[in-house]
Amino acid sequence: MEEEISPSIRSEPDPSKSAPSCSRSPLLRFVSLCVVVGWRTCVDWQTKRPLATRATAHLSVILIALAAVVFGGLVISEPRVVRSGASDARGGVGQVVLSERSVDDVDDGVLINAVSPVAVVTGTDAIERSPVPHTEIPDRPRDGVITHKVQEGDTVYGIAMQYGVSAETVVWSNREALQDAPWLLSRGLELYILPVSGVYHTVREGETVADIASEYDVEPAALYNEWNDLEEGDNLEVGQMVVVPGGTGESIEWEPPPRYPAPGPSGLSYGFCSGASVQGPGANGWFILPTGSHRVSGWYFHDPRNPTHIGLDYGCSLGDPIYAADNGVVTISGWNGGYGIMAEVNHGNGFVTRYAHFNSIAVGCGESVRQGQILGYCGTTGYSSGTHLHYEIRYRGVPQDPMAYQPQ
Repeated sequence: MEEEISPSIRSEPDPSKSAPSCSRSPLLRFVSLCVVVGWRTCVDWQTKRPLATRATAHLSVILIALAAVVFGGLVISEPRVVRSGASDARGGVGQVVLSERSVDDVDDGVLINAVSPVAVVTGTDAIERSPVPHTEIPDRPRDGVITHKVQEGDTVYGIAMQYGVSAETVVWSNREALQDAPWLLSRGLELYILPVSGVYHTVREGETVADIASEYDVEPAALYNEWNDLEEGDNLEVGQMVVVPGGTGESIEWEPPPRYPAPGPSGLSYGFCSGASVQGPGANGWFILPTGSHRVSGWYFHDPRNPTHIGLDYGCSLGDPIYAADNGVVTISGWNGGYGIMAEVNHGNGFVTRYAHFNSIAVGCGESVRQGQILGYCGTTGYSSGTHLHYEIRYRGVPQDPMAYQPQ
């Protein structure tokens, strides 16, 4: 007879088949749960991808922030670079040694990255960049030639200083306007100002780059610069203006000729009538031809072949008489730089006329003259390449085109 087994007796569960231990890693359990849920719900990752990407980005930012907090407290001791007189970390003042450091300088095994003078203080444990109080910006030349209109009180030296060029450059670049007589600078003149010191040359017929370079004592390569529209092999055009950097022109007389207090032996006074109070007949208000002829034998006013020319070159033969264009008083008589022997007549109505390159002169400074009176005789003195009369008309100091005033 089989023994009856008591209901109270039950078999004990196999320990190997018991529930998972609670000692498993929480992170592992969380990952496993995510996998199971994802598998069971059959997530459509195509539609859920933007959400997953966003969550991953936020998690990355949190991890980076935690890393910064953990590692941000680390301090690396380094030699200290401070301004002169600064105290070190222990309250004392270290020994200051001024030096120029570059990115390759190494001091006691520590790379110093500095681009300006610094003061190295020994016995300290920190680095501080020495401040540079001023930033120097290198001077750069102007892009091209500009013009300056002469104002009351201007001088050649003042204009040169204003634009950073030499005084000689101002004169050499405006020979027709100044006629190598800088003391005759007058209000209203427009002067060329070069970007660098040198010469502004007007090309003459038949000239080459080599000719110009030789004239101003520079190398031909100097003319192929950023300011000239010129390349090697190009032909020069008559009247073309070229900048000659470093060029040297003729010597300049900065002082006017001697001023005599009384007429010389020939009955003439030479020079500039400075401070003399003279009176003469009033102007008629219209001009006659100073040579008695319309014939022009040289440059016109602002001639395209020579843009700096501010007068009109009338043709005349050696010794021909030159006449006063209107009534007035002589304010300049004698030699004046590039004008050669010249006369200036102030007509009292704002107009002034100039007559240049005389062979000889017939009036004195301060002398009253009538329209048609002989002032002198045709020649080629001064800055002149042939016998002619250089004739100028200025109204309140501003050069005018004589062709607009000559009679029909």
